[in-house]
Amino acid sequence: MIRWFIAIAIGLVAAWLAYGRRGRGGVNSPSRMTWLLAALRAAAVAVVAALLLGAPRGQETPRAPLVAVDVSASWRRAVGDESTFVQGWRRLVNDSALRTVAGDADLVLVGDSLRESTVDEARRVLPADRASRVRPAVDRAASLGRSLMLVTDGEIDDVDALAEAPPGSRVVRLPGATRRDVAVADLQVPLSVTGGDTVTASVTLTAGAIAADNGTLHLRVDGVEAATATIPPLAPFASTRLTVPFAVTRGDRVALVQAVVETASDAEGRNDTLTVAMDVGDRPAAVFVSTSPDIDVREVLTVLRGALDVPTRAYLRVAPGVWRVEGSLASVSEAEVKARAATAGMLIVHGDTAWRAQSGNRTAAARALWVPAPPTQIARAGELTRTPEWYATAAPPSPLMGALASLPYDSLPPVTLAGAATGGEPVLTVRLGKQGTAQTAIAAREANGTRTVVISGSGYAGWALRGGRSREAFTALWGAIFDWVSAGRGDLRAARPVTGVLRAGDPVTWRRGGADSVVPVRLSARGAVPTRVPGDSLLLRFGARYETLSAPLAAGVYDAQTAGGVSVLVVNASREWVPRAPAVVAGPLARGSAGSDAPRLADAGWPFALALLLLCAEWIARRSSGQR
Repeated sequence: MIRWFIAIAIGLVAAWLAYGRRGRGGVNSPSRMTWLLAALRAAAVAVVAALLLGAPRGQETPRAPLVAVDVSASWRRAVGDESTFVQGWRRLVNDSALRTVAGDADLVLVGDSLRESTVDEARRVLPADRASRVRPAVDRAASLGRSLMLVTDGEIDDVDALAEAPPGSRVVRLPGATRRDVAVADLQVPLSVTGGDTVTASVTLTAGAIAADNGTLHLRVDGVEAATATIPPLAPFASTRLTVPFAVTRGDRVALVQAVVETASDAEGRNDTLTVAMDVGDRPAAVFVSTSPDIDVREVLTVLRGALDVPTRAYLRVAPGVWRVEGSLASVSEAEVKARAATAGMLIVHGDTAWRAQSGNRTAAARALWVPAPPTQIARAGELTRTPEWYATAAPPSPLMGALASLPYDSLPPVTLAGAATGGEPVLTVRLGKQGTAQTAIAAREANGTRTVVISGSGYAGWALRGGRSREAFTALWGAIFDWVSAGRGDLRAARPVTGVLRAGDPVTWRRGGADSVVPVRLSARGAVPTRVPGDSLLLRFGARYETLSAPLAAGVYDAQTAGGVSVLVVNASREWVPRAPAVVAGPLARGSAGSDAPRLADAGWPFALALLLLCAEWIARRSSGQR
């Protein structure tokens, strides 16, 4: 109504300016004709102003909300008879309250995607989406200026998105099944092991809405029982983690490790099994030997094991003849260290590069020789000394140039050089104080299929400790070094999936294994007769990154063929089948009221005609009274 008040005020002011000043001081008091002319002028100007201001021509009505129905598969978890569930689902969607709200409202289905629907179509849809994402529905409601009404079972993936719901939004939460259920929520095993080792699996179990009794956890490797454990009683929606050691038989292969849960009266069998792939080899993938361990060793091992996902055994010489296993600091003999190093696919020696593996065995196919800088002398009293600071300046043409060309050289911390790296092509050059002649800090060479990288200096960990772009540069440098060196240890795959628990509905993460930034992949599903997957030809684009994502896959075991070899990709059932406590409750989401709509005066034709008639009537009246 404020627009109408403003328009009427403008009309009155216009009438006063035209006719009201004639009656000042009681002289020439306005006649009836003057009052008529003033009224016509005020009405005409008020109508024109109302048209320009967009004044409404009727009562405002609240906008119909956007109704979003969650159709994720969690509705069907532990329901027992599917036919009974279908009948109940149809009654739910066809509920009179929902139909009344959705009569004039837009209805959308949410889950792993958003799509428009009607009540009749939603009634025929069987909830099977592999995710419960409501962000698209929140954004759609905000863009339409409407409130959101979300119909869900309470299990939402992106609960934080509901905090941005438009005013007037609310949740309608309907209870799901309340049967006893225990699921395998997570399974963690070493990504790569050596045959004959004893490894430990970490299994996380979750209960449903009803407390669960004792059960049994079976751990199977390639379908063969490897170990068992007892599952303790679980409270509703409680979780427990079990650690189960098991022995790995020898043989160079990709083993499928399964965790299977068995409990009494378990109502849902689709969440009782979880499978991951584990590489089993006859020799360790990488061995890191340091005769003078320092902080550089710790940060480089983090890249080697974490960012590059290379299983590594590290051994540290803490005193002459005294060796420790990195991590546990368990004592180990030098003879055993040399034996391990002799069978490694990739050997990194830090410190005394004259150290050699066990004689009589073959040498590693790939090596990285790292010579740290000697300790800095401590200044005596009254003396001022400054450690020579060498700054990375460029990456000359080399096999690693593509990964190092974009490093932020102007902002990298300095390192301490131990002398120029020789015996190969320069990979990274440094300058003393950013001036003078460039020296080679890292060099690489390849001869007869054997790749070797020589690293000189200490202080590279300073890049990682600074964080930000410097840490990214640290990961890029050592990632490029080990990726190039690792091509000589037998893993020539251009790309491989990141192993671990992968579920249907989750994007697949791929890690680059070669120099190519664009890698084609062909997928085939395992079974009695291996079949090709629809849309099985992938084209992975890495760019300057070492990882990229591809679209989610259906549950199953796949062979991924890339240049250089085949990888095994295991996709488990969607996490919608894993019970979890409801993340939202029924009720309003945001205070306020929904947007409203009212017909605008300018949308009709008669106000324009009325304004014209009023102006014409004023003009005729002025002429009849002798005014211009």
